[in-house]
Amino acid sequence: MRAALAVLAGGAAWLAAAPAWAHKPSDAQLRLAIDGDTITGRLDVAVRDLDGALGLDADGNGEITWRELSAGAPRITAYLERRLTLGADGAPCVQRLGAPALAELSDGAYWAVPISASCAHRPRSIDVSYALLFDIDSMHRGLLHVAGQTTILRDARPVRIELDETTSAASFVKEGVWHIWIGIDHILFLSCLIVPAVFQRRTRRWAAADSLRDVCREVFEIVTAFTLAHSITLVISAIGLVALPSRWVETAIALSVAAAALNNLLRTIDARWAVAFALGLLHGFGFSSVLIDLGLPSHELIGALLGFNLGVELGQAAIVVALLPVVFWIRRTVAYQALLWAGSATVAIVALLWSYQRYVA
Repeated sequence: MRAALAVLAGGAAWLAAAPAWAHKPSDAQLRLAIDGDTITGRLDVAVRDLDGALGLDADGNGEITWRELSAGAPRITAYLERRLTLGADGAPCVQRLGAPALAELSDGAYWAVPISASCAHRPRSIDVSYALLFDIDSMHRGLLHVAGQTTILRDARPVRIELDETTSAASFVKEGVWHIWIGIDHILFLSCLIVPAVFQRRTRRWAAADSLRDVCREVFEIVTAFTLAHSITLVISAIGLVALPSRWVETAIALSVAAAALNNLLRTIDARWAVAFALGLLHGFGFSSVLIDLGLPSHELIGALLGFNLGVELGQAAIVVALLPVVFWIRRTVAYQALLWAGSATVAIVALLWSYQRYVA
């Protein structure tokens, strides 16, 4: 009992501190194009991120008004000019920021700034020095889109983009792996399905499984069902056949985590693969919002979709490989019971809290 309470208290404290908006890490969009000897484009930075860096909320009421943004515009411009510079072929270009506007993206208001940089000649490569927000948010990403390529900027090191390169699906594979590993709701959803797989129903009662092979077979069915489901909705959403509001999707994903956890406590549905498929459809819409933000190259759409999806599968396979042997090993112990019952209760409570936070955000 003490072990269960310890798991419940510790898990709740840790999970409550996790971000409620698991699918939308802090990111900014930088879209560039070449027009003769000039680099043109637009930088979109979330207003909430600029507030975190510059303290724009003057009255401290938690809402950023246009008046506050207008008052802070000179500081925003100076901040962006210090932290973003463009060059070509190793030489600096003369850079200018245009008049800003507000853009409403899937996760809120963004400060949208036109940018241009005059270079000595038509660039064969673009040099980007991007140092926004990393000092206050280590998880921040700059999403650089240029010439059909998407480059993910995770730190302040300068990058060079060769304009004759083609987009590699490898970058989307990497992003898929990264997303599943930082997506605490995906991890908890999978865990809630995998942890009870080491128990099997035997003549109206549940008992620890004797065969690792049988457990692996059930886990394979669960993971396959989840993969098939989220792949379907990932594709139809990414190509624009279905578009759902991000707030609804994120709220529904949190509720799916709660449902999987509650099913462990109530044992309403024995076929966990069916749970994985039905609720996995929701997770696909969450994956697609990340993929869309990365910028889908129209000339390599299939490669980008396959690459990102492969990355997601590799990421979740790593989670299964890490979790399943441990759970199978402790399946007959008190520690397993504490993990299953107290852990599921903790996840259910926190996921319901997430769903409320996401709905009202």
